[in-house]
Amino acid sequence: MILFHPYQYRQENGCKATLFPNRGFMIVLRSRSPRRKYVLESLDLDFRIEPEDIDESSLKNEHPLEYLKRICLSKLGTRSKNEFLISCDTIVVQENSILQKPKNFLEAVEMLERLSGKTHKVASGLGIYYKGLERFAFEFSQVHFRSWNHKQIREYVEKYSPFDKAGSYGVQDKEGPVRSFDGSYTNILGFPIRTFFQYHEFWKKYLKGS
Repeated sequence: MILFHPYQYRQENGCKATLFPNRGFMIVLRSRSPRRKYVLESLDLDFRIEPEDIDESSLKNEHPLEYLKRICLSKLGTRSKNEFLISCDTIVVQENSILQKPKNFLEAVEMLERLSGKTHKVASGLGIYYKGLERFAFEFSQVHFRSWNHKQIREYVEKYSPFDKAGSYGVQDKEGPVRSFDGSYTNILGFPIRTFFQYHEFWKKYLKGS
């Protein structure tokens, strides 16, 4: 699936193609997520991946959005004036509680049983650092789950091993637990693309061929 057509984006935004990619400043994605890598590749951006390892534990009585902001900005890591830094984090919020990545099989099953047949929120945060400016923004989406029994949930976890995903599921998984959703697909996938486009003046020059 192609999310965006790079040539059309460059034409619509006045980006002139050259024989050489942009040099000097460089986009750095602070994430190991293959889904976030996929989104940036779909935009045809020049970037490299340098994850920042941090403690993602939540603090006592920490509000979900406060947690999201703290983690996103922490993931930016060491700031450099010659780099455009991008960080992301995604959380599932059920009854004002944060569901993070499951630590093991049983925890994954417990999370999915908690979400089964219900509607929950997904928030993806975006951290940006560029030329001394630090920004944080986020998007909310709603996800509606199918009503699954214990056997169906265990079979899903065994097949898809969703241990790298908040809430223990992937919206992209075929035969997955998601019945429908409201809002941005890429936000649920893990990258708030609509928010990212608000900063297109910052990053459009990093399009390949610009």
